[in-house]
Amino acid sequence: MWSWSWSCCWSPTSPGSWRSCRARSAIEGISGNAMFATRNDSKQLKVGFIEKIESLYDSNFAGLLNIVFQTKGAGMKKTILILPVLSLVLLFHASCIREINAPQRTIRVAMLASGTTFDDMAFLQNCKTGLERAKTDFGLECVYDIDTSTARYRERLERFGDRNFDLILAVGYMWNDAVVQAAPQYPGTRFVLVDAGLSEPQANAVSILFDVDEAAYPLGFLSAWWAFHHGDGNPAVGFVGALEIPQIRQFIEPYLNGVDRHNRKYGKHVAHYGDYAGTFVDFDLGGQIADSLISLGADVIFGVGGLTGNGALLKAGERGKQGIGVDVDQTISFPEVSDILLSSAMKGLDHAVYAVVKSHTENNFDGGGVYTGNLANRGVDLAPYHAYQSQIPDSIQTEIETIRAGIMDGSISTGW
Repeated sequence: MWSWSWSCCWSPTSPGSWRSCRARSAIEGISGNAMFATRNDSKQLKVGFIEKIESLYDSNFAGLLNIVFQTKGAGMKKTILILPVLSLVLLFHASCIREINAPQRTIRVAMLASGTTFDDMAFLQNCKTGLERAKTDFGLECVYDIDTSTARYRERLERFGDRNFDLILAVGYMWNDAVVQAAPQYPGTRFVLVDAGLSEPQANAVSILFDVDEAAYPLGFLSAWWAFHHGDGNPAVGFVGALEIPQIRQFIEPYLNGVDRHNRKYGKHVAHYGDYAGTFVDFDLGGQIADSLISLGADVIFGVGGLTGNGALLKAGERGKQGIGVDVDQTISFPEVSDILLSSAMKGLDHAVYAVVKSHTENNFDGGGVYTGNLANRGVDLAPYHAYQSQIPDSIQTEIETIRAGIMDGSISTGW
């Protein structure tokens, strides 16, 4: 007669675990035929059963079931195959129940930054906004950790790695070394370096970068036009940067190149001045630098760098000058200066953070990869002109759109 021996390898967390219900139904469907199989039709039953089981196999289901037929002899005229089939049916019933009742573990995410507050009305607040939206949509547990210390980056990462957090977002270029060191130490945790590229790609880490020069360049053109038509006899623009680092220079240098484009196109001379504060978090110092630039003749101030940049914009308003915001639409996020902002050079930090966190929840995390936001994918953009919409002629708005299109198709270089 034929006798069966079987083994089952089952994981309730397997991506294919839902298929247990399909397998259960299939086995139940043929159990009636298997109940009373004679020796004459046992071969046919065996082949049919194997074909049925094999039809369930795919890349996620492979290895679920291993059924072995063995020949014991030919002396008996009839074999009743009840117990093995019922055992299989019960097994798959149990696996389905276990799958349905398995509790869903909450994904834990930490966002770490250097500074004094996430609610800075600019860069950090935009990052937080993206994570808060992901928290709502995906039911995450989120922790925000901010510290002014510049010497505890790895220690802070390890604190959350030791607590088995699923995803850690480190905001800012200064986290590079710590992420490179911590990622191999915690292979079960995924890391995101926001607004910088990792010096050494890691299998469980992603970088988020932005081509902010593409937004800053046309705004330099706009600032120069405004300064020439609304300033005194010696028009100029000015910038206040936080630190003289690539992430800040990528705003400022293309912005100044945009000023030069205006001068070449119209045969004008709009000067530019500027300085770096050496910090992201000194509101008063930003104001002091802006004040000195305005005294030199600057008609528009580009404030680049957290609270320092915000201080520069506020001072521009106090002195009756215009400004260009940064990172977000600061007409909305920093209403104290909404009446003096021509526009803002925006990074889609919130969208980028949301997209990367979403990829983690969907198990589609691009470890070792880089997310780059640019004009083409709306990862960077110019904020609306808001109150200045009617004060900027259609011809200038059209020229700015032409510049944007040229940057996207590669015919115009920002110089970065």
